[in-house]
Amino acid sequence: MINYEINNFNFFMPVEIVFGRDCVIKNKNKFGKYKKIFIVSGKSSAKISGALSDMLEIFNETKADFYIFDKITENPLLSVCYEGGREAKLFGADLIVGIGGGSPMDAAKAAAMFAANPRMNPEDLFEPELYKNPPPDFFAIPTTSGTGSEANPYSVITLDGQDLKKTFNYAGVYAKTAFLDPKYTIALPHNITVGTALDALCHCIESRLSVKSTPVSEIYANSGIRLIYRNLKKLIDLKVGDNIDYSIREELMLGSFYGGVAINTTGTGFPHPMGYNLTLINGLPHGFACALFIGEFLELHKNIIKPETLGSFGDNLDNIKNTVKILIDYYSDFNEKFSDETLRFYSSRIKTAKNFTNSIIGITGEEEIFKIYKKCVGV
Repeated sequence: MINYEINNFNFFMPVEIVFGRDCVIKNKNKFGKYKKIFIVSGKSSAKISGALSDMLEIFNETKADFYIFDKITENPLLSVCYEGGREAKLFGADLIVGIGGGSPMDAAKAAAMFAANPRMNPEDLFEPELYKNPPPDFFAIPTTSGTGSEANPYSVITLDGQDLKKTFNYAGVYAKTAFLDPKYTIALPHNITVGTALDALCHCIESRLSVKSTPVSEIYANSGIRLIYRNLKKLIDLKVGDNIDYSIREELMLGSFYGGVAINTTGTGFPHPMGYNLTLINGLPHGFACALFIGEFLELHKNIIKPETLGSFGDNLDNIKNTVKILIDYYSDFNEKFSDETLRFYSSRIKTAKNFTNSIIGITGEEEIFKIYKKCVGV
C-alpha cells in the first residue's frame, strides 16, 4: 500500500489524442472545416516520414488551400517563428499544423501566437499579458517519439545570437487534436530513435520525482518509464543495419506521449536546463544532453525515494543509470570534458531556471549546479 498523504491537485490536458497506424488518413474529417491550412515543418522530416504525403492526400480531397513553412531547424530561432507567424497571418490561416519533432511543433505554437497578434514584437512571446487574441486552431503530428509537445502547452524557443533557450507556456496553444502515428518514425535512424526516447524517459523520471507530482501525473510518468525503458534495453542489442520492430516504435511513441502528459502537470527537473548548454554550445542533440544528467538526478534522489516509488521504475536505479550510459556512449559518441571555467560559465547561464527547485531534493544555488556539471562532464 502506498503510504503518503494525497493533497489537493488539478489535472488539465484538453488535447484530443488520435493514436494508431494511418490515424491521419482515417480521421481526415477533422480537417474538413478548415479552408486555409498553414503547415510548419523542417526541410525534410515531414516528407521523409510520409506525414506530408498523407496531408496532401487530404487536401486534394477537401480542396483546402495550404501553405508549407519548412524553415524550422533544430532548436528553432525566435526570429524564424516570428517570420512564420507573419506569413501565417498574411495567408489567413484558420488552422496551423506542426509536423515533425519537438522543434516544428514548438515553432508552430509560437507562430500561431504571432499570427493572432500581429502587433507583437518577437520578444513579446514570453509576456502572456501582451496576448490580445487567441491563436488559430493547432494540430500536432509528431514524427519522433521524444518531446511530448503534442500533449502540453510548452514551447522551447532559442533566442537569436544568444545560445539560450526560453520557454513560453500558454494554455491557448494546446493542440486541438494530436495525431500519433508510429509509422512516421519508421524512417528515423537508430541514433535519433534512441536520442528522442532518452528525452522522453527524462521527462517521465523528472516528472515522477517532482514536488508537483500528483497521483494522476504519476500514472502517466510510471507508465512512460516502463514502456520507454524496456524498449531502450532492446535497442542496446541492435546493430546499425538492423530494423527496429514496429512494436518498439509503437510503444516508444505511446511512452513519449505519456511523458508529455506528465510534464504538463509537473514541468521538468534539472537535467533539462543543464543539457541546454551542451546542445546549443557543443552541438549535442537534446535527448542525449538531458540524459547525461539523469544518472546524477537519480543518484541525488536515491536515499529519499520511497520503496513504492522505486518500484514504479521497474528496475533498480543502478541498472537504469547503466543502460542510459551505454546508450549515450554508443549512439552519441560524445566524450567531451570541460574545464572548471567553462562549467562555471555554464552554471551562471542557467542558475535562475525554475527547474532546479522543481525536484524533490531541490537545487538552490549556482555552486550546486557547478558541482553536478563537474561530476557529470568535468575534467
